[in-house]
Amino acid sequence: MSGTPTVPTGYSSSTDLILSYGPAFPWQVFAVACALLFLAFLFRRVPWARWALTGAGALALIVAGVLWAGMA
Repeated sequence: MSGTPTVPTGYSSSTDLILSYGPAFPWQVFAVACALLFLAFLFRRVPWARWALTGAGALALIVAGVLWAGMA
């Protein structure tokens, strides 16, 4: 168990395992937006959560649209 540890190559940081900026990045942001909007639906009876999740989901949709426009 001595020596240098083996790590995956091609990753710039540990966050690349979750979100990586590449051709699929707008789709990943869109998926996050959909998840936030679904959570807003689930918590629709809690006013502050509904507004916070809806606002974050709408912002993520805008960011995904800007990313798609920028990559086209």
